[in-house]
Amino acid sequence: MSIPSNGPPKSFTSQEIDAWVLAAQERRAKLHLQAARPCNSDEHHDAFAGMSKLLLEAFEEMRLVSESLREGSQAVLRESVDLRARSHRLIGRGKTLTEQMAQFASPSPEDMQKAESQILEIFKRGNQK
Repeated sequence: MSIPSNGPPKSFTSQEIDAWVLAAQERRAKLHLQAARPCNSDEHHDAFAGMSKLLLEAFEEMRLVSESLREGSQAVLRESVDLRARSHRLIGRGKTLTEQMAQFASPSPEDMQKAESQILEIFKRGNQK
């Protein structure tokens, strides 16, 4: 992973992070071997300078990964808030439509039977005259 110049943070894949961690571990092992050699002040100085640089790079990489994760998390949060608001609007709309459609609902079977009985009674009376 490389440190981007002033631009939006890049999203990192797990493969990129794994590759960076492996490369950092390899560099750390090489520096450790260099520092463990018999005392030569220039080699030790170079090893410790290299370790310091590696540590600073690790901090920066982790800062970038953290920033990328934070921005991704905030984007997901914003999307969930938008979806929740849309859901509430749709639920409200559904309730309103249900109330409006209630007037067009089919009558209950009991009401249908009562109405049919009344119509039948009207026809019976009309035929008797």
